Amino acid sequence: MARKPAEQSVNRLDILLAAANVFRRKGYHGAKMSDIAAEVDLTAGSLYHHFPDGKQQILIEVLNEGLDQITAEVQAVVDDNTLMPDEKLRKVIYANILGLAQNTSVAAALVFETRTILENPEARKAYLKRRDSFEQLYTQVIQEGIDAGIFRQVDVPIFTKTILGAHNWVGVWYREGGRLTGEQIADEMSNTFIAALSPAQVPEAKN
Repeated sequence: MARKPAEQSVNRLDILLAAANVFRRKGYHGAKMSDIAAEVDLTAGSLYHHFPDGKQQILIEVLNEGLDQITAEVQAVVDDNTLMPDEKLRKVIYANILGLAQNTSVAAALVFETRTILENPEARKAYLKRRDSFEQLYTQVIQEGIDAGIFRQVDVPIFTKTILGAHNWVGVWYREGGRLTGEQIADEMSNTFIAALSPAQVPEAKN
């Protein structure tokens, strides 16, 4: 089948998702522009038409797009003032886990390929700003729960990184059709972390 020229190209998001699939199979350094182009039935030249800076530009956009999508979903929950902090945290975890489970290739790139763009000073600055903003949403919800007396006192930044560290790997080990659905995994994780924040879980100090 003949490859499509640039003017008959697929959607830009389709290219990013295809690239994420290639990165997952071959790794960033093992992937070629021709591999990505073949995934969406384009010529390599057509791919450069969309991404003139090549493979690194594609990776940067894959990571930024993936993080932006999850951030938008989590932000909508955090901004819902009708929810109590524990309800917010549960919904935040659900939004995050389901987003990762629904696109495991992008999720895997967020785990394995981030270091590559961090070597690019300009890309590093923009990506870390996005990542910090995302983490801040979790931090905000946990701190709200502590201030309301719903959650026990914890080191909020460390607890946030603990949650996100567990979440991030879901995109690596989750398999559609496996033992648990994305919803069941989200339920298990939300129950675990909310229980860990419960004041009732703190044992009394012995004299």
